[in-house]
Amino acid sequence: MAKKRKRLTNGKLGLILLGEIVVLLAMIVGYAAFYIDMQYDKVQYHEINEEDLSINEGSNPDQDGYKIIALFGIDARDNTNMGAGNRSDSIMIASINEETDEIKIISVYRDTLLNVNYDGGFTTKVTHAYAYGGPELALQTLNENLDLHITEFVTVNFLALTKAIDRLGGVYVNVEENELPVLNTSIAEQVNVTGIYSDGVFQTGLLKLNGTQATAYSRIRSTDLGDITRTERQREVLSAMLSEAKASDLATIDDIIDEVFPLVYTSIDKKEMLELAKGIFDYTMTETKGFPLSYVPVDHPSKGAVLVPADLATNVSELHLFLFGTENYVPTQKVQDISNQIINETGVYAN
Repeated sequence: MAKKRKRLTNGKLGLILLGEIVVLLAMIVGYAAFYIDMQYDKVQYHEINEEDLSINEGSNPDQDGYKIIALFGIDARDNTNMGAGNRSDSIMIASINEETDEIKIISVYRDTLLNVNYDGGFTTKVTHAYAYGGPELALQTLNENLDLHITEFVTVNFLALTKAIDRLGGVYVNVEENELPVLNTSIAEQVNVTGIYSDGVFQTGLLKLNGTQATAYSRIRSTDLGDITRTERQREVLSAMLSEAKASDLATIDDIIDEVFPLVYTSIDKKEMLELAKGIFDYTMTETKGFPLSYVPVDHPSKGAVLVPADLATNVSELHLFLFGTENYVPTQKVQDISNQIINETGVYAN
């Protein structure tokens, strides 16, 4: 009889322990939400009117099950002006599957020739859209040219990236031999811009880089395929940051929020920020790519060196397959018209 009671007691203790763990987890999530709620006012909030975002009629309904956020990295030297007047040197589109918490990211190459609906509309490098009209025009451009439903954005300068990585304790990236000379030149430039000192990098292989080093690494443009391989580095750094954040403790997350929130310019309101923060430990980054997936470099007589989608409509179909799993997506008439416009201007057709 006594033996039976002992087993019952252990079972009760197990249930009590399980209950305590659940309560502790709830307290941790609650504390994180409370902290973000207290710190959110440091963020530079910019309200977006969704009616101005030019979502194409009839565009892919499959994306309704995803949270889609545009991420802009601008070359601003401070955070007093994060809007128009700054080119978006880094443009990423994050697609978060709201059912599986899987994240896919695609970089839009800054020199991609797209139609920008500014001053009557014309084709130009997509990086100029942010400079001409801030995040609104940048979102309009991505939505109109790519048949997307992007309504939210986050903009940071490279100081924010540096500080966030430092608070994470650094990130692991793979440094190759041909990257070392330009990496150290880029580190010196970053130190000059941010005032945050760093040693150089003198080894190759999988290395843990500090904030200045990792930011400099993500900005290398003069090796391999220029901006194309630069965006690969940017996505590698972002993926490494997510891995480090998921392995961090609350004190580290607190430090990042406290340090980086004042450097963030975003349309994500407090309620949505809290929802994103609560899911950070569940998110998994699965795949990343660059856009256009098929392109031809062209020296345009008036627009300089551009990447021409070959062609835009075909690339948009592939984009929707990658981000949303939509097979044989047929772009809207709006995208097909822009695609034909670019073909007529450049003579570049689908490969």
